[in-house]
Amino acid sequence: MDDLFEIVGCIHAHSIYSDGSGDYPKIIQSAMEADLDYLLMSDHMSLKGRKQGYNGWYDDFFLGIGYEIQDPDDQHHYLAFGLEETLDPSLTHQEYIKAVAEKGALGIAAHPFEERDPKKAIRGLPPINWTSLDYPEVKVIEIWNMMSHWMEKTTLRNQFWNFIHPRSFSTHPKQKLLKWWDEVNQTRKVTAVGSVDAHATKIKILGLFEKAVFDYKIMFKSIRTHLLLEQPFDQSIEEEEAENIIYNNIEAGRNFISNYRRGDARGFRFWAENGNTKIQMGETYQAEEVKILAQLPRKADIKVIRNGTIYKKLETSHLELQVPAGNYRLEVEVKNRGWIYTNHIKIRGISK
Repeated sequence: MDDLFEIVGCIHAHSIYSDGSGDYPKIIQSAMEADLDYLLMSDHMSLKGRKQGYNGWYDDFFLGIGYEIQDPDDQHHYLAFGLEETLDPSLTHQEYIKAVAEKGALGIAAHPFEERDPKKAIRGLPPINWTSLDYPEVKVIEIWNMMSHWMEKTTLRNQFWNFIHPRSFSTHPKQKLLKWWDEVNQTRKVTAVGSVDAHATKIKILGLFEKAVFDYKIMFKSIRTHLLLEQPFDQSIEEEEAENIIYNNIEAGRNFISNYRRGDARGFRFWAENGNTKIQMGETYQAEEVKILAQLPRKADIKVIRNGTIYKKLETSHLELQVPAGNYRLEVEVKNRGWIYTNHIKIRGISK
């Protein structure tokens, strides 16, 4: 179908070095059992896992370790990958956003626009928010954070069901966030990933026994980010180069997000063509019109989003559509639940 190499992984997980319940060997084993190709860890304010040498290859599985930064008010959480040392913990969010960019590292805005209904929310789970995302250094955001979504959807009334069936509630990314993402891409490039925000937090059930909510292996079978690479990704690649391949691909936007609960999305592709030229996700191309194409593993409901609004809806396993200039992305649903979300392909009209 194409000459791209797809790897599938999860982003944003925590170990015992911050507020997770699992150690690195357990998390690595869970990721491999979930058939992931890569995992990006991000303990709060700590690179201890990296310092202890857990970063790198485990057979054909790759573990990258960054960390999650927050300001002194525990807001504006920001994932940073590609740093060897943590930053000064007293920095404001404006300062650490700039510092990550200046060091050439990858920064990802974590769970933006998080909300809670104070009348329904469980106590002790306040929203962790961003006052603004309008910083030029913010180039990547999480458009679907599994843990954040769960906390927004879990109430005093449904909490027991959601504890027992943690993936069942997952519907769609927040529309408010998708709207912002579409609007900002009219003026600058911001790419997106999906994340799990896995902690495997242990709670007592009926005061008798402990259960890990969102066990790592369960979370690794929820929101995934699929990277489309130009070369095979295996142990022949040095550790530093492997990290750079992952981080550069994420920032470039040559990836899509899937909800594994709705099915394995491996093999999905979305691209545009103009004659013999192929335009991939994350790329900008100049033309008055192009053909956009998509190949799905199975038939599903596709929404073609142009400049933030629905351009066309259809049920198919293969999309081929001639379209005018604009910013395009796809939303794919199964039984009215979100399955696949792509990054944008931007087609700019030729100036007269």
